[in-house]
Amino acid sequence: MLHSAPSRVFAPAPPPVADDATRPLARPEFLLPLHTRSAILLHLLLEDNAIDLELASCVVALDPGLAFAVLQAANPADSGASIWQLASALVAAGRESLQDLLECAPRLELHPSPDERNSLLALASDAVMRAGMAQLLARELGKCHPKKCYLAGLLLEIPAMVAVTAGSHDGYQGRLLSVMCNSLPVGLVKAAMSDLEGASAAHEPLIAIVLLAEALLREKEAAALWNGWPELDREQRSSLVGGCCELREWMRKNLFCMDPWEFMSRLERRHPKE
Repeated sequence: MLHSAPSRVFAPAPPPVADDATRPLARPEFLLPLHTRSAILLHLLLEDNAIDLELASCVVALDPGLAFAVLQAANPADSGASIWQLASALVAAGRESLQDLLECAPRLELHPSPDERNSLLALASDAVMRAGMAQLLARELGKCHPKKCYLAGLLLEIPAMVAVTAGSHDGYQGRLLSVMCNSLPVGLVKAAMSDLEGASAAHEPLIAIVLLAEALLREKEAAALWNGWPELDREQRSSLVGGCCELREWMRKNLFCMDPWEFMSRLERRHPKE
């Protein structure tokens, strides 16, 4: 069921300005399946004359496929830009491109293969839970922008999601890397393409935080990833791990029970259950 926006007042943001009919649509090369809820809500928000970017950003932030599509549309191959903030990306992509990708993108819940559908749904949910834990770790540990860590955690699942949908098409890995390098800052690409096999070499705080969140999501040990924060004693580390695990379970329970804006608002709190 769709619910109305929260009662607090949002200042309506200017609508995306890239609606010039002479500009070709920047349709993403990798258009992954989207949650039906995400597509419906963003479509409704795009119908407003003045789009509320905060609400729209919340919708995009809970759908890794949609987030990747928006970032691709915001950073076309010839732009030379690297816009990663979702609100800015929505503006840069433009209303027409966003509406086009919503019309063209398949829906996760309608994927024809049950096995692939279940795999994609699990990957998309894991992406959000990892992103939330990465944001919490960044807030508590410092040295890295929490929002950037959230996005990196969200996009870590993109290569796996592309692998599920690419099928037998050869050479997609190289194209995917090229698209990610064009659409994202270098740090985000490194984080999104990282894995726990190289965790001991993760010296950059952004990568270490995302891989820590991945380890906590999978309930794996990753002691080497804490090396960037030697000031933390065992008790502080244990407390932070416990907080992340509580957050993980809260997200698992509430991801589809709350409207995106309420979920993201609570995620910003130190104790989202309150």
